[in-house]
Amino acid sequence: MKFRKLTIENFKSFQFATEIRFPMDEDGRSIFLIGGMNGAGKTSIMEAINFCLYGAKVDEIFRNINRREKARGNVLVSFELVMEMDDLSELVVKRSWSAGVTEDPKPRDLTERLVVVRDGKRVSVQNREIWQDFIRSMIPPGITQFFFFDGEKIQAIAADDHSEVRLKSSLEAALGIQYINRLATDILYIKNEERKGFVEISDEDLDFKQSELKKERSKLTRRQKEREQVQQELSEFKDQLEHARQRFSAAFHTEPETRETLQANEKKRIQASNRLAQVESEIRTLCEKMLPFAITGRLFGPMRQQIEAERESAGSEAIKENAAFLAKKIVRVVEEPEPIYRETLSNEKMAELERRIFRLLREGDSKGEVLRILNLSDRDAARVLNKMESLENGDVFLLKPLLEEKRELASQVRKLEGLSQTGMMSESETQLFEQLNAEIESCSTQIGRKSEQLRLLEEELLGLEHRITAIEMEIERLYERHHVSRERAEFIQECDAIAGVLNQFVVRLRKNKVHLLQEKTFEMYHLLSSRSGLIKDIIIDDKTYEIRISDRNGHEIKKSGLSAGEKEVFAVSLLWGLAQTSQLKLPIVIDTPLSRLDSTHRDNIVNNYFPNAGEQVIILSTDTEIDKNYYRTLKIFLNGAGRLVFDQQRELTTFQEGYFWEN
Repeated sequence: MKFRKLTIENFKSFQFATEIRFPMDEDGRSIFLIGGMNGAGKTSIMEAINFCLYGAKVDEIFRNINRREKARGNVLVSFELVMEMDDLSELVVKRSWSAGVTEDPKPRDLTERLVVVRDGKRVSVQNREIWQDFIRSMIPPGITQFFFFDGEKIQAIAADDHSEVRLKSSLEAALGIQYINRLATDILYIKNEERKGFVEISDEDLDFKQSELKKERSKLTRRQKEREQVQQELSEFKDQLEHARQRFSAAFHTEPETRETLQANEKKRIQASNRLAQVESEIRTLCEKMLPFAITGRLFGPMRQQIEAERESAGSEAIKENAAFLAKKIVRVVEEPEPIYRETLSNEKMAELERRIFRLLREGDSKGEVLRILNLSDRDAARVLNKMESLENGDVFLLKPLLEEKRELASQVRKLEGLSQTGMMSESETQLFEQLNAEIESCSTQIGRKSEQLRLLEEELLGLEHRITAIEMEIERLYERHHVSRERAEFIQECDAIAGVLNQFVVRLRKNKVHLLQEKTFEMYHLLSSRSGLIKDIIIDDKTYEIRISDRNGHEIKKSGLSAGEKEVFAVSLLWGLAQTSQLKLPIVIDTPLSRLDSTHRDNIVNNYFPNAGEQVIILSTDTEIDKNYYRTLKIFLNGAGRLVFDQQRELTTFQEGYFWEN
């Protein structure tokens, strides 16, 4: 993997989007030098790479936002890293933080956004954690300290006289041993969980369940035989029914289904005949008691009309007889107590009005004279009308509807007698008809009973099958939980075996890699140290990680006895050895590595370490570390150089092509 381009925006003194490109040789190797004075932003480049790859806490991002942009309300921070993968594909990782349009934003308002682009196609980031894990798998954060380091890291390793703990964690991170240990821990956890599943199950428990299962299976067998018997009986009854139906059709030339119709018609005929007899009895009873009234009932209507006419005629006669008296009374009503008209009538006009009213009353109704036949008083007329109403509401007038019902019933009985065949059959045919009907009805009844019995048996069989299945599952669970369960025992043994193999693998891996680390560290130390001729070997214990340095005579040289420069050279050699041992092809990013070294060690670092540190090396240096002389020495290895220019008044860092002394 190699870095092709880094973009930093709105981070510390990188106010505007600053793009740094890393050119490559034709063979894919690259050494790129970036110069910058103290405070110009060299450390910001190291931080930008780490933040872009692995993210950061929002408090740290918020604290390092460019002050001028933050004052303007712009809290967008963005990093973009373009990488060329080992398979020559291009991977772009862009990570940004923004608070949107929040007024007076706080660190908690920042929202992190990750975008991954592979070969020009944006990768779905619905689950950001998946792609974060992908990035971590390509560039494990536990070992980036061997590839991205600065002078402080070198000094910390150099000053650590007891570096066993640091070396162990570093080497195991480089080898991925922590993942193997995690796997072994997970296997141990699974094994313990499997052991929890073991519950003491006695043989009596298993025997009881087996006995219960045997009983249910025996019951199932009996019910199945019973079902077969019922099915056979049902089939026989169906055959008998079909035989009886065929005999019926052959004997009476009609389908057996018509027997139900015949029976229904016969039932209706009997019901109609019984009702007819009842109606005839009611008619005779009415005729015996109320027949005379039924005959005169036709005269009730005319009698009512005559009574009403005679009543009206009597009223008119009364008015005519009292016409003179009524005329005078009407005239007085018009005049007294107060005239109802404006003009007072004279005596002549009053007399004329009285004569006119008299004539009107004497003429009476224009209708003709009514012949008085009954000549009843009002009291007698009321009694007659009341009696007629009582007779009309009595039973005597039920005779007519009864007679109509009798006619309908007689017609219905004749019709039903015509539909009935039994009346036209001989005695032997009638007996056969009844026999076949009885046989068909009996078979149909038995078929219904056997079908219901079969249905109940099917339900019971289904319940027994479910019960047997449940008992079998219980027995299976008992066996699974039993201590002697072969599968569980084998699985637990396999867990132990795998854990043992992993432990052996870690031991052998650590031993082999520690030996390789020894070789690589000594190889680089031999190139960089001014005392390399005095050092015979560097030995690292593969169990304790204790480092021993021996001279040509085999005497141990204490690390604490080395000079400060030698310690830093040893630290650089150890970092290089760890990077080589990890066998990951990652870029080496070094920030101010020469600040505390003397000229001899600087010469060795520039001539021997930088050209061999890795396939891609990015050096961040001040003008005093890589000065003009070192720059001339290093230039033949460089693929490019640039410098960070810091405008102190504007607090702004920009990137320019060319090192300090290049135009």
